Amino acid sequence: MLAQPPTGDRPASARRDLTLSSVEGTSYCVMVGVGQEYFVAFALALGMGKGVSGLVATLPVMVGGILQLAAPWAILRVGSLRRYMILASATQAACFVPLLVAALLGRMPAWALFATVAAYSAINLGQGPAWSTWITTLMPRRIRARYFAARSRMLQGGVLAGLVIGGMLLSREDAGESAAIAFAPLFAIAVLMRAAGSFMLSRQSEPVKMPTQFRHVGPRELIGRARHGADVTLITFLLMSTLAMQMALPFFTPYVLEHLKFSYLEFTMLTGAAIVGKMVAAPTVGRIGHRFGPKRLLWIGAVGAVPMAPLWLAAGSFPMLLLVQFAMGLVLSCFDIGAILQQFESIPEHERPSVLATFVAFNGIAGFVGSAIGASLLGWVDLGAAGYGAAFGVASVARLLALPLLMRVRPAPPDGPGVPGGYVRVEPGAGTTEVPAVGASDD
Repeated sequence: MLAQPPTGDRPASARRDLTLSSVEGTSYCVMVGVGQEYFVAFALALGMGKGVSGLVATLPVMVGGILQLAAPWAILRVGSLRRYMILASATQAACFVPLLVAALLGRMPAWALFATVAAYSAINLGQGPAWSTWITTLMPRRIRARYFAARSRMLQGGVLAGLVIGGMLLSREDAGESAAIAFAPLFAIAVLMRAAGSFMLSRQSEPVKMPTQFRHVGPRELIGRARHGADVTLITFLLMSTLAMQMALPFFTPYVLEHLKFSYLEFTMLTGAAIVGKMVAAPTVGRIGHRFGPKRLLWIGAVGAVPMAPLWLAAGSFPMLLLVQFAMGLVLSCFDIGAILQQFESIPEHERPSVLATFVAFNGIAGFVGSAIGASLLGWVDLGAAGYGAAFGVASVARLLALPLLMRVRPAPPDGPGVPGGYVRVEPGAGTTEVPAVGASDD
C-alpha cells in the first residue's frame, strides 16, 4: 500500500492526485507541442542553417543535462519533491519569455537561442528525477502500467493539441519565408500552459517529502556498477538508444521542410501522426505492460524502431510518410512507457533522483554525439537525399547494435533498505509511517 496520512483518507486523495497529475501532464505537453517541438523550426525562421538548426535539438539538451546534475543537491536544499517541482515548472515557464521577445523582434543571436534552450532543457530534465520519485509515492505499484498508459494517451493528446495550434498559426506564413513573428503566439501559450501546470502541482499531496536514506550516486559510483548493477544495465541500453535516435531525429525537420519542401501544415500533420499513433496504442500498451511486464514493452519498441528512420526515405509520397509516422508512434508508445516502468523496477527509490540525474546528463551527451554524427554524415556526403540516407541508415544500424544490451536488463533486488519486507521508515512532517521500497508488493 501507499503511505497513509493520519486521517486515513488516502484512497480518495490518491484518486485526486492522479487526476491532477494527468491534467498537469497534459498542460505540460501542450507547452511541449506548441513550444519545444518548434525550437528547430524557429531557428530556421531566424535564418540559421540546416546544421545549426538541427543542433538546436541536441546541443542545448547536452548542456542542460550537465547543468541539471545539480538537481539532487537542489532537491535536498528545498527539502520537498513537490516544492522543487513547483519552483522548477514556474522557472521553466519564464524560459519562454526571451523566445517570445525574439519572435516579436524577428532576430536573436545563435548563442542566445542556444543559451535559452539550454536553460529550458536543464530545468526540464531536472524535473524528471524528482517527479519519478514523487509519483511512486502516490500510486500502488499494481496499477502503474494501466495508469501510465491512460496518462500517456492524455499527454499525447496535449502534444497533438499544441502542434495543431502551432501548425494553424504558422500555416499563415509561407514556408519559404517563415517569418519569426509567427512564433510569438506559440511561445505566449507555452508560458501560460507551464504556469498553469505549476499551480496544479501545488494542489497535489505529498505523503512522503523525501525518500528515506536519500543518497547521492555520482557518475563514478554508477560506472563502477557496470558489471552487476541492474540500474546501469538499463541506463546503458537507453543511452545507446538515444545515441541512435539522435543521429536521425533532429534532421527530420529540415528533411521535411527544406529537402521535401513541405509546408508547415504538412510538417505538423506528420508530427501529429506519430502522436496519434501513440494515443491509439496506449490502451493495448497498458494491457501488455500489466500482463507481461515493462521489459516486454521495451523489446517491442526497440525492435520496431530499428527500420523507422530509413522508412522516411522509402516513403515516396506525403500519404506514405504519414503512414510511417503513425507506425512510429505505435512503436514508440511501447518503448517510452516500457522505459518509464522499467526505471521504477530497476532503480531503487532512495537513489532514483541522483541516478536519473546522472543518466539525464549522459543522455544529453549521447544525444549530442548522435546528432553530431548525423550532421557530419550530412556534410560529408551531401545535403541531398544521399546525405539524409547515410544519417538515417547509420541510425538504424546503431539501434540494432543496442538490442543485445536489453537482454541483460533486470529488476533491482526485491527488498530495499530499512524494515523487513522491503519497507522503509520515513517522516513526512509530523508522525512516522512506512512505505514500500522499490520492488516491494503493493497488493
